[in-house]
Amino acid sequence: MKKIILSLITIFALHTAQAQTPFSLSGTNYTQTFDNIGAGLPLGWRVDTMVNKNAGLGNNAISRFSNVIAPWSNTSRGFKNIASADGLTAGATSTDQSASTDRALGLRQVSSAGWDDKDSLSSFSFYIANTSGLNTFALQFKLQSLHTTAYRYNNWIVQYGIGASPATFTTVATTPTTVTIDSNFSNTTVAVNFGTSLDNQNQPVWIRIMPSDTTMGSGNRPMVGLDDFNLTWSGTAVNNTPQVVVYNPSSGQINVPIATTNLTIEFDKNITIGTGNVTINNITDATNQVITAGTCTAAGMVVTIPGVTLLNGKQYAVQYDSTCFKWNTFSCLGVYNNTNWTFITELSILPPTSTLNESFVGCFAPMFGTFKEFNTLGSQTWRCSNFGRNDTDAVYMNGFVSGATQDNEDWLISPALDLSSLTAPYVHFWSKKRFSGSNTKELMVSNNFVVDPGAASWNNLNVNLASLDTTYKLYNNNNLNAYKSSPLNIAFKYVSVSTGTSDEWSIDDVYVTDGPVGVLSFEQAGLDVLVLGNVTNQLPLQLRDANASEYVLTILDAMGNVIAKTSIQTTSGKNMYSIPTANLASGMYILNVKNANVNGNVKFVKQ
Repeated sequence: MKKIILSLITIFALHTAQAQTPFSLSGTNYTQTFDNIGAGLPLGWRVDTMVNKNAGLGNNAISRFSNVIAPWSNTSRGFKNIASADGLTAGATSTDQSASTDRALGLRQVSSAGWDDKDSLSSFSFYIANTSGLNTFALQFKLQSLHTTAYRYNNWIVQYGIGASPATFTTVATTPTTVTIDSNFSNTTVAVNFGTSLDNQNQPVWIRIMPSDTTMGSGNRPMVGLDDFNLTWSGTAVNNTPQVVVYNPSSGQINVPIATTNLTIEFDKNITIGTGNVTINNITDATNQVITAGTCTAAGMVVTIPGVTLLNGKQYAVQYDSTCFKWNTFSCLGVYNNTNWTFITELSILPPTSTLNESFVGCFAPMFGTFKEFNTLGSQTWRCSNFGRNDTDAVYMNGFVSGATQDNEDWLISPALDLSSLTAPYVHFWSKKRFSGSNTKELMVSNNFVVDPGAASWNNLNVNLASLDTTYKLYNNNNLNAYKSSPLNIAFKYVSVSTGTSDEWSIDDVYVTDGPVGVLSFEQAGLDVLVLGNVTNQLPLQLRDANASEYVLTILDAMGNVIAKTSIQTTSGKNMYSIPTANLASGMYILNVKNANVNGNVKFVKQ
């Protein structure tokens, strides 16, 4: 059965494995290579900013972590998915780094302005549920200095803290005693012996790796990599903390019926009800429903949360206090974020709209303007882009991650469209790509899509995208006339396979006109001019202007004779105008658009 996941769920999935949920130890060692960091931070790991080495936790900075591959030379602040120094040299190209499957958790330090306040106030932390029954802890990891033109330097330390939210952390000795990150390309193996400090703790334990001071020197700050974290111990783990076995609805589930009134959690131990609250967060509407733990019931290992009210087409995240559910005297871990337990309710079927003019302005996944994203295969999804054609917003899909192409099938689908009143509907869009790839990119149309693209019949509009390159191009006059008799949806379909190559496909400014667009637009000094539809008694124009400007519009015949002239004042953004053409004879004409900075021509045909 195919799985359909709206993009926010995928974003949640990337953040689910992050340390508001501690890691439960088992066996005799724990190793983290970070090789799968393209899917998000591993379970138990947390990144922080505004960290004081003499105080407790800082600000959880999961929003400052990007799973997108970054080169060592990247100078933007943040926690990153970077290539490990293992097997590479200081001269490794960005292509070599992107191709490397040996990954590391990176941190680019920056100057004083911004979310980290000072460049020393950042940390990597590993969060352990408890160490009951365990002792003799030792740690070994690699700390890497990766940017050879970063001339600032500082020293790094290892600390531990005890409790769910320690008030203080203790610095422990390392080998080597001083670990310096500077402009020298280095891959230092650091060893730590915790002695008895972490032994047999029946409460959470934190291991923190962070700078001990601000960077010294001048120039760029370092790119730091953490890799091959290996924690060992003796003894047999005693896990008294109730662990979640399964949520219902399951995390990431979609199309959850709104008739659902009870949520359930199955634990690995028999549960009793404690105190505190369960909060059902409606992410879409920024509202919530609070249910007290006392109203919940427990039957063996299963807890039922009653009285839940759900709405159509909403994204929900469930949180609950660690005091809510217990086994003997041991409390559950609790969920305090909007990522661990999420689901989306079934969509309400909206009546078709008769227009489509989507610029993706304000794009904020999973809301792609009026479009919706559906993922039927793979972990990558359509995302919002900050590089629109004439504004900061567009959408894009890329099946390449962690140094390789992944198996993906992703759909970006319009709302239902009722175009039956149009004489000849056409759909147009702007597109570009980055990188090289052989993956499938198609514009599709369906007359029977409801909620599952795999259950609908789709027709390929056979758009020739061979000319795609790194600049936006208009792909216009895609005929919808054969499908207009009943409501339809259009879709951009992206497919990549792990045995091939994939590029990044961007879409912007999707719109429908009655009749074909007369010509391709021209772009000059931030101005786009389009003739929309057929020219009969009116010349319909769209002018998208980067700035408010005044223009003179002149209509000339094929011999260059002036037929008509008018002046217009645009506003920043999209402007719509109609120029009367009833007195023009049938034939070809030229529209000249001119001011002090722009002088361009557009041809049109009067019918």
